[in-house]
Parts: sequence; C-alpha cells; structure tokens
Amino acid sequence: MPDLGMGLSHEEMRRRALHALDELADGSFAERMRVEAAARIIVTLRRVAVLAAGGEFGGATPSGPLAELAARWDATATTASEFAGALTPAELSLLTEGAPPWAEAQRARG
Repeated sequence: MPDLGMGLSHEEMRRRALHALDELADGSFAERMRVEAAARIIVTLRRVAVLAAGGEFGGATPSGPLAELAARWDATATTASEFAGALTPAELSLLTEGAPPWAEAQRARG
C-alpha cells in the first residue's frame, strides 16, 4: 500500500502531490498503471509456464498470443516493466484484456 508520506517535509509532500495531480490530469498515470499491469501479467505468464512445465496446472503450458508475447521478454536484458513500456498500445491491450479469461482458465486447472 502506498505510504502517505507524513514524515516528509511540507515542501516534499507538496511537490509529490503536484506531480501526482499532473499525472492524473494529463492521463500519464493511467498509462503508467496500464504498463505496470502488463508487466505483472507477463511475469505471471512466465511463472505459470515454469510451473506447468513441472506438472502444475495440469501440465498445460500457456500458449497463444499472450504466451507468445510474454516469451519475447528477455529477463536477462530488461525488466518486465521496461519490456512492457516498449510494447505497442495494441500489445498492451492484448495483455490487459486477454489476461482475465486466460487467468480464469488457468485457475480452473490449478
């Protein structure tokens, strides 16, 4: 959970509040959260693939467009957030819209 920052100086708290208001007003906050969500989905896809290879989830390794997208991430070269930040808007939408039904199917197997 985010920290309110009550230990910050008044000036620092004001600076952070104004920065957050700017992000909320210009839409960059929502886009940053969308990229963060995509990064978490990519990491989850990769984790499920590893677990499935070991027999979890009925041994059903993720496949299809979501898995193909997640497989493109080179975890030794970039963070998941960096990778997600470089995706196209269509790829971000594929991940964020495709993840809920995929996750539901995986949970049914696990």
